Amino acid sequence: MKYLIVTQTFPPRTGGMQNVMEAISKKLANDKETHVFPDHFLTKNFNTLDSNFHIHNNYTPKILRHLIKRKLVSKVYEDGDIVICDSWKSVNAVPNVVNKIIVLAHGQEYLSTMKKSKLIKKSLDRATHIICSSNYTSNLVDKLNITKTNKSVIPPTYSLKKIYKKRKLKYEQTDDILSILSITRLEERKGLIPVLRALANLNDKHLLKPFMWKICGEGKQENEIKKFILDSNLSDMVKLIGRVTDEKKEQLLHNSDLFIMPSYKVKNSIEGFGISYIEAASYGIPSIAGVDGGTKDAVFDKETGWCINPLDSKKLSDTLKEAINKENIRKKFGIAAEEKFVKMFLGEKVFRKFMNTIRSYI
Repeated sequence: MKYLIVTQTFPPRTGGMQNVMEAISKKLANDKETHVFPDHFLTKNFNTLDSNFHIHNNYTPKILRHLIKRKLVSKVYEDGDIVICDSWKSVNAVPNVVNKIIVLAHGQEYLSTMKKSKLIKKSLDRATHIICSSNYTSNLVDKLNITKTNKSVIPPTYSLKKIYKKRKLKYEQTDDILSILSITRLEERKGLIPVLRALANLNDKHLLKPFMWKICGEGKQENEIKKFILDSNLSDMVKLIGRVTDEKKEQLLHNSDLFIMPSYKVKNSIEGFGISYIEAASYGIPSIAGVDGGTKDAVFDKETGWCINPLDSKKLSDTLKEAINKENIRKKFGIAAEEKFVKMFLGEKVFRKFMNTIRSYI
């Protein structure tokens, strides 16, 4: 028996799902022979990592990709193998003879038109088991009326490990300035502009502690954010960092006190879970998150952070004042966030749940 990973998301391309699929694939290779069928050519040589780990590169144009991938899978597949797909779309590249298909479901891909919902249902009807990233996603899948497929909820934090270092690095301690961090794509639904607007309307009478907010990432809203920072005279307090390396991200997390990303639904775009909140939690950092989508599975309101609608300007301002001014609450939520991480989101624990699901079909 082998594992076959059919995926559109995989390194060296970057992103949350790329990290999820890499972590799952490498961990599965520790158990049995594992074959990965990505959408693209992998310039990074993963084959040297483990004799059980095999990559089948795809060089074809997008319009033919799923057909060629299906042929590649057919050459490797044997009866009894388990195929794992990163989304319902990848099921289209799975040969019809395969009878054990695990599909990961994330979130916004299920906010679809009626026509697309029929395509999704057709794909998921082939699945043996659907693993949802959040309870929100699970509820969306329920609406498709897929009655013959098993379903479970497992958070997509497979790659996250326990942090053993002290959170504040001595050479960068700035206890007189609050360190705020956002690591995200710069797009409307991440809620950064509403936060900037709220901060622009607050002054020293409202905020008792100076802060520095570092925003890391790239995206189509970058120029709008830059302009808002300049026009609102926030340049001394808010810095756009751009894309950061894993090493730089680790350093920033080590030295941050508060994570901000109050995402909200924009058309059919929504946060399916929010791995960034859990990364912050692993460092003992509380988050200001949104209320839409799967964020409430990642941030527990008034326990590990704050869940708010960023379009409610008064609520957002009140939350920012509390988060910035009240160190005791920040620390309380940060401790709880780290405890929740260890208990519910540690990579080895969620992967154990994943394996229990997989092994039930062996």
